[in-house]
Amino acid sequence: MSQNHMKRRDFLGKTAAGLVSAGVGASFLKAGQEKSVETPGKIITRTLGRTQLKLPIVSFGVMNSDSPDLINRALDRGITHLDTAHVYLRGNSENVIGEVLSRRGGRDKVIIGTKMFFSRDMKKGVFVQEDTGRGYPAKETSLFEQLEVSLKRLQTDYVDILYIHNCITPAMINFEPLINAFMKAKQQGKIRFIGMSTHYDEPNLIRTAVDAGVYDVVLTTYNFTQSHKDDIKEAIKYAAEKDVGIIAMKTQGGARLQSKKDITINHKAALKWVLNDENVCTTIPGMTTFDQLDLNLQAMAEYKLTEEEKKDLKIIAQLNSRLFCQNCRSCISTCPQQIEIPTLMRAYMYAQGYGNLFQASETLEELTETQGLKACQTCLSCVVSCKNGLEIASRIHHMRSGSWLV
Repeated sequence: MSQNHMKRRDFLGKTAAGLVSAGVGASFLKAGQEKSVETPGKIITRTLGRTQLKLPIVSFGVMNSDSPDLINRALDRGITHLDTAHVYLRGNSENVIGEVLSRRGGRDKVIIGTKMFFSRDMKKGVFVQEDTGRGYPAKETSLFEQLEVSLKRLQTDYVDILYIHNCITPAMINFEPLINAFMKAKQQGKIRFIGMSTHYDEPNLIRTAVDAGVYDVVLTTYNFTQSHKDDIKEAIKYAAEKDVGIIAMKTQGGARLQSKKDITINHKAALKWVLNDENVCTTIPGMTTFDQLDLNLQAMAEYKLTEEEKKDLKIIAQLNSRLFCQNCRSCISTCPQQIEIPTLMRAYMYAQGYGNLFQASETLEELTETQGLKACQTCLSCVVSCKNGLEIASRIHHMRSGSWLV
């Protein structure tokens, strides 16, 4: 764990105030030059499956910001759903949501979703019930330990949606000890609805979650860069037909381009691409500035893609320099060490694309020494290949050098 602990200290040296913008802006707009937009007051809502919750099609992913002013502005403008997690910003994401709602009141008017991460063996794709030092053991006592902390931070006695965070296999979705624990929390009134989130094998895992009959909500990666986006779309349709609510994340496909830190993906067009799938109830783009909030609200009010926006997305989807990893996992078989490359790439995206050093650190700490960067030190050069054309070797080199943190 020494490699991960070293990174942890480096990350903790960066405060939340130092988090950079997620790179939101018009097509190929240079960072820092975003234009404030007067947003129409049009709020479009959809129903979140059998929960019957009516949510704006654009919600607030509170992963990259701990700004009470930004959260207040979002609520004032009609956003009613705040998405967070127990680990986001070392708990400060939940803290600031709790402080805002405590001051303004109206808890029953705001839908809060949060997530619980449990220890797992990434190679086997299973939860681990023993204490490994990498997250909470996957058992009932761990759920309630996390939940009580989250409720205290959020200054509430219930959350609307509680997710099993980042499931990567059907076995994790169907893991009975956690399912039973979540159902117990629901029976106690501490959560209203049960959800699961995933960044992996989305078509299969969405269908698995629906067929499990337990999950009210699925939070899934879904964006224009994914080579299997049509399969995801069909799985989302299947969920909608079974009355399971769908929320989309990672909608911007990595936020910026890898080798051009001053150039961003067409954020509004990327968000609108997802909003055009009416089987998606809502999206949770991360926001760190008022300009980003304005653009997100404008995308909601005018969510039909223009021909120019379609052209922008087509060009960007073909670039190898985008940061988003599709988590197809085919790269692992090309690695002599069989390391957990998709998780490393996700950490890299959080740091380089979103500027969220805290979340990058948490993601690294999911991995054992044999699965993470330490295992890379035994190789003179990286021979890993990506079938989707991402520049994995250069990113691994960047991460090994430590320069990826700046």
